Amino acid sequence: MVKFWKVLMVLLVIGLAFYYVVAPAFEAYEGKAPFGSSSSDHYISVKGEKPQDAKVKAYATFYGGGDGCKAFSLSAVDGKKRLGGKSTFLVEHNFAEKKGRYELRIPYKSYDSNECDMKLHRIVIDAENDFDPVGFAELRISQPLFDKDEVVAFDLVIDAKNCNAEVWQWANKKGWSGATVCSFFVDGELKTKEPESNAYSIHQEFKSFSDDTVIQYNIFAGENYRTEPLKPKAIND
Repeated sequence: MVKFWKVLMVLLVIGLAFYYVVAPAFEAYEGKAPFGSSSSDHYISVKGEKPQDAKVKAYATFYGGGDGCKAFSLSAVDGKKRLGGKSTFLVEHNFAEKKGRYELRIPYKSYDSNECDMKLHRIVIDAENDFDPVGFAELRISQPLFDKDEVVAFDLVIDAKNCNAEVWQWANKKGWSGATVCSFFVDGELKTKEPESNAYSIHQEFKSFSDDTVIQYNIFAGENYRTEPLKPKAIND
């Protein structure tokens, strides 16, 4: 009987802790306004048209170093630990009011973390829907490293056009897979020889970013754009 009351008391304490500590903290986290909502937030805007069913998101990756840097990161290439910090921010809140448009607000300012000077390294933008939840129309933005790297001015419009579904059967004939492929244009000029299922990369001067910077990136559905996922019965045919 004593054991029963001890167990009951433990459960009661856990329950009270959840009610007074965990639950309010969770609600505060859930209720937090998205980045870009405050006038004190510093961000660039990426905006444009999109298929109505598609969700557009972005990843902003920062790297940091310096003599006093105390952070470490793992290399995605060889898995080894490297001195220097790395952080990636997922940006998925859509500030656009119309269904067929999107606006992402992406942090760009350098900041200090563990005495590391964290600077913006790359921005990746893509779309996803029920047919292609992995992502399509991926645009990668990084700084130019070499003289040959062409810099895309902020006032030039970038388009992913003719985004169409491609479906293929597995080699063992037991299933099907699909992806959405797009053709990429910069200022109306076609930049990809074939429809691209992976990504298209451009270079921009991050040092010129300001709170007024707007990158126009449109994603247009083609005639064979697909919204619904592959059906199980189609996979088993």
